[in-house]
Amino acid sequence: MLYNQKVKLKGVNISNAIKSFHDRSFVEFLISLQPVKINSWKGIENGKEASFSFWFFGWRNMKVIHDNYNSSETHLHFEDIGLELPFGLSNWHHHHIVQAYEDGVVITDKIKLESRNSLKMYLVYPIMVFPILVRRLSYRIWFYK
Repeated sequence: MLYNQKVKLKGVNISNAIKSFHDRSFVEFLISLQPVKINSWKGIENGKEASFSFWFFGWRNMKVIHDNYNSSETHLHFEDIGLELPFGLSNWHHHHIVQAYEDGVVITDKIKLESRNSLKMYLVYPIMVFPILVRRLSYRIWFYK
């Protein structure tokens, strides 16, 4: 299943947006209002891993490796690829894209998640997508604070 979200932020400097994605405190802020904790986070460049635990009727672990990192003065792109996934998921790809746009930036989150069990997929999808959906608000709070 796929999920795609774009958040346009006027008046946000692209270099500040790119810098934020490299800052652990930004990641901590994005998950601060959710039952999620960072177990490790080494950065977003190729080969760097991150692991999280989130509570959904018990703590669930998720570990990703970052790949396809590309950054310039006008954009940032990287992917989270699932290594350890909860709920029997077989695949997780989360594309992060930050681009200069008119007088600000647009932040795109594209997620592809799969499970061998299609019924389970429909149950798990909202649980896994909700933290990304919340970023519509979290990005605004962080960049306009």
